Amino acid sequence: MINISIGWEWALGIFGLLILIAWKGSARLAALETSMEWVQSTLNDLKVAVDNTPRKAFGDGSPIELRPVGLAWLNDSGLKAYIDANSDQLLTLCEEKRSNNPYELQKYIFTMFDTLRIAADVEDRVKRFAYEQGTTIAILRRVGAIYLRNLYFKRFEHHTSS
Repeated sequence: MINISIGWEWALGIFGLLILIAWKGSARLAALETSMEWVQSTLNDLKVAVDNTPRKAFGDGSPIELRPVGLAWLNDSGLKAYIDANSDQLLTLCEEKRSNNPYELQKYIFTMFDTLRIAADVEDRVKRFAYEQGTTIAILRRVGAIYLRNLYFKRFEHHTSS
């Protein structure tokens, strides 16, 4: 049998070291989690691009614009009416990220609209519409985001060619 005897100073030091290691380790995991957000964003953009391929609701040129299918979906899904009714609030959210770089503003609007909480009745209508059209919520949200981006550019006379 081996007996190890340590004083309280050593025990406190070892305990403190374990707490420091755990704290530093959790900070590194948090940093890793934060650094992985770009992966999630990239995967979402790829999913939207793949989902958009069969029906082409919006183009893939720059700047991205709605095609006739996208314009019809915007109206028929109820998103246009929702955005128009809430345009002041939505444009204020965009204004907080105002940038001279239209790409950065577009990126912010796309990300914001992907996670935007929409009224339950509108969300239900959009889901039903997506089902009926054989598309996805991600595509319809992107259609709405493009429309919102265009509203922002019109209201604040922001040029897409800056």
